[in-house]
Amino acid sequence: MSIADPMLELRYEHAFDVRMNFDKRWATGAIHPNGPNHGYTSLDIGSTVSGPLLNGMLVDHSGADWPVIRTDGVVELNAHYMIQADDGALIYIRNMGYVHGPLRTPDQGPDEEPAIGRYFRCTPYFRAPAGKHEWMNRTVIVGVGKRVPKLTEDDEPDHSIVRYYAIR
Repeated sequence: MSIADPMLELRYEHAFDVRMNFDKRWATGAIHPNGPNHGYTSLDIGSTVSGPLLNGMLVDHSGADWPVIRTDGVVELNAHYMIQADDGALIYIRNMGYVHGPLRTPDQGPDEEPAIGRYFRCTPYFRAPAGKHEWMNRTVIVGVGKRVPKLTEDDEPDHSIVRYYAIR
């Protein structure tokens, strides 16, 4: 039975984009035999925030991602860092999510095109000060991301771009 109710409609709007430049990446290895690997990826300088609802920068070296790299090829994100809005407000963000490249299903052979496409989605939680940015403390926001690794010396620095949407 379908209920037509405007309160049950999913509405969203583009809130802002974040470009995160990365400094160092470490893999600490598995804690248990055959278990997932753990890592650390620190923020570098020059990370930006831009969009219709928030503009500013990520505070240089203000945080990192502490990912779990699972044996199935999925990376569980667990990032913490600070945003400095253009008006000077400092906003804490904790960002959790999943990232993976193309994956094969268990019944696929090694020569087959992976059945599961790339995926990078996250759900951030914010601690913003009272005032202009406090809407972030009570709004569900989701992010859709893209990894841009540095493959050659001439490439841009290793970074990710995440587009955040406010769910209304």
